[in-house]
Amino acid sequence: MRSLLIAVATLAAAGTALPQSTSPALSGTWVLQKDNTVKLVVEQTPDKIHVKELKGDQVRSDYTCNLDGKDCSVKEDGHSEKVALWFNGPKLVEMITRGSEVSRKRFTLADGGKTLQVELAPMSTQGKTEILAYSR
Repeated sequence: MRSLLIAVATLAAAGTALPQSTSPALSGTWVLQKDNTVKLVVEQTPDKIHVKELKGDQVRSDYTCNLDGKDCSVKEDGHSEKVALWFNGPKLVEMITRGSEVSRKRFTLADGGKTLQVELAPMSTQGKTEILAYSR
């Protein structure tokens, strides 16, 4: 029993000695490359992200969620939905639930942080995965 406790304590100490992974800096105003009237404004803090999507002057979505993977209620294009956000390594994952429809977005920085790639994939229905590219 004592050797088991020593092993657990050693593993715990080793885990705290490992460098903590840092989240990529996603904050900024991102403009959709194929339609410059679409903007994604991201404000990131260590534990929350505020996202605002605009099409011209129209606000499509505007929400702030914790990065703990728990659902938060938001409105997008006037529809209620649940959003959960968390980092999976360098990617920000957003799980969106609207009624029985579930989709996933993965946000990845590319080109040394000059490009934000957003992969949108339907999860509850068959459909095509779409990749959108935004620039600062």
